[in-house]
Amino acid sequence: MTLIKLSRKTGKEQPMPDFSSCVIDTSVIIKALFSPSHEHAGTTYSREVKTHQLCVALLAALDEQEIDVSIPRCSLVEIAAVSTRLADPRSSMEICDEIETIFTLVPEEQIIERAKKIAQQEGCPGFDTYFLAVAEQDSIPLFTDDLGMYRICERRTIRSWLMRNFDPEPVFATRK
Repeated sequence: MTLIKLSRKTGKEQPMPDFSSCVIDTSVIIKALFSPSHEHAGTTYSREVKTHQLCVALLAALDEQEIDVSIPRCSLVEIAAVSTRLADPRSSMEICDEIETIFTLVPEEQIIERAKKIAQQEGCPGFDTYFLAVAEQDSIPLFTDDLGMYRICERRTIRSWLMRNFDPEPVFATRK
C-alpha cells in the first residue's frame, strides 16, 4: 500500500463542474489515499486499481476546481479506524489532521435528525446515514464507492456517482 498525500494545486485552468460543493464518503478518501493490495483485493484487484486512480483523480479535480468538500465530522472516527488498519496510528493521525484542514466538517447536531430519519427509512449502516444526510440536507452530490450507499442515493434521488463506474468527463466538462 502506498500513502498518497492530498495537496492544494492552484493556478491551472480546468473544466468547471456544475456544482460548487459535494460530499465524498470514507470509501473515496481511503481508496484515494491507499493503493489496493493483491492480498485484500483478490480477483477484483484490477477494478480496485482503476477505482484507486479514479478516486485520486477526483480529489485532485475537486481541489483544482476549488469545490468545497463536506463530510460529517463523525466520519473522522471511521477514517481513523480504517487508516490505522491499513497503515499505522501515526499515519492515521496525520490523515485525520489533514482532512480536518481541507474539508468542511459538518457537526453531528446539524444533521442528526435527518440521519435518524434516513436510518429508520433505509436501515443502512450508521456512518452511511451521516453522509447521506449531509448530501440530502444541503442538496449536494455525493461520491462513493459503496454500492449500497449508491443505491440508497438513487432511491432518495440524491445526485451521486459510484466511483468504480465514474467517468470524470461529463462531470468536469467545461461550462459554456
